[in-house]
Amino acid sequence: MIGFLQKTKIFTIPFFVLVGGLSLLLIFFNKAEVALWVNAHNSPALDIFFRYFTNLGDGVAAAVISLVFLFFNIRRGIILLLSFLLSGLIIQLLKIFIFPDVIRPVALLGETHVLHLVDGVKVLYRQSFPSGHTGTAFSIFFCLAAFTDKNRIQFFALIMAILIGYSRMYLSQHFLPDVLVGAVVGTFTALCLLVLFEQKNLLGSLNHSIFPTNRNHAK
Repeated sequence: MIGFLQKTKIFTIPFFVLVGGLSLLLIFFNKAEVALWVNAHNSPALDIFFRYFTNLGDGVAAAVISLVFLFFNIRRGIILLLSFLLSGLIIQLLKIFIFPDVIRPVALLGETHVLHLVDGVKVLYRQSFPSGHTGTAFSIFFCLAAFTDKNRIQFFALIMAILIGYSRMYLSQHFLPDVLVGAVVGTFTALCLLVLFEQKNLLGSLNHSIFPTNRNHAK
């Protein structure tokens, strides 16, 4: 596990710093205050951007990314698919069985505050904790960071995941704790799967494109 953390340090170091810093923030400001601050900082351009960008954290988008990856590397495509499915399962179990009554920003704040809501985004009211979109985003983008040694790609993957997490707050779908826990679940699920596949050399024979480009693979 240490090896993967070192390999993905451009992703993991800022990730741990961000999660730790935002967790400390919640000591001084409650989740409602943070949500109201985020909600107040809006613009028409951001409305359009986050309305569509947040869909990258959807299960459908994650499945498409995983399937596309299968064409380039079957093993990595399977890891991506299992990563977001497992993190999604964990988060849904938490939502349904452990925290079913945790309400979302609109349900908690809508009666006492005039919230800025984005047109075309379905407003949800229950099962806020943790954020499924954020979990999916961090599981997928951490895997992508682990698949490369290029620092700029790792950093880009982190920024993408962070923006998806922020989009959930911007759209008043989740509170900061929902997003933080979703990010942690997604990242550590992906990390554990990557370590397991590496240590056991699972599906090592599938570490190639779905369409082999040489005779050795074709045989």
